[in-house]
Amino acid sequence: MSTGKRLAKRSIIGTRVAALGDEGLYYSGMIQAVKTPAPFPENNNCINLTPNTRYTVRFDGGKLTREYRDAELIGPGFRGLTGVRLKAGQRVFLTYNGREVRADVLEHDHDSDELRVQVHSPSAEVSVVCWREFITRNTRSK
Repeated sequence: MSTGKRLAKRSIIGTRVAALGDEGLYYSGMIQAVKTPAPFPENNNCINLTPNTRYTVRFDGGKLTREYRDAELIGPGFRGLTGVRLKAGQRVFLTYNGREVRADVLEHDHDSDELRVQVHSPSAEVSVVCWREFITRNTRSK
């Protein structure tokens, strides 16, 4: 049975990602364009992505646009937070007391894989020590 509706095209344009800025902090943005050089001669399942594909990311606020390789981006379809080293001052969002709240990284101990953050809750600001695996499941970089 046909409904007459076309399936939506799957495009990576508009995908929300986090990318490393000049100061070494991750910032959120949106993919604005995909620049793919001529595809390899072998069949690439019509995806046409190559190791040289570049993604143009416009950061929130619209002030800055830069190009990144796929390995440099964090988000759906790209890499996750595993192995990411966060710096003091990095803004993250996590679930605290059942709500998503903004937090700033105070310290990231790479050896013990422990992250200490300052949570900015609507009612009060408190310091919370969170384990990395908790942060990985419950944050998105902004």
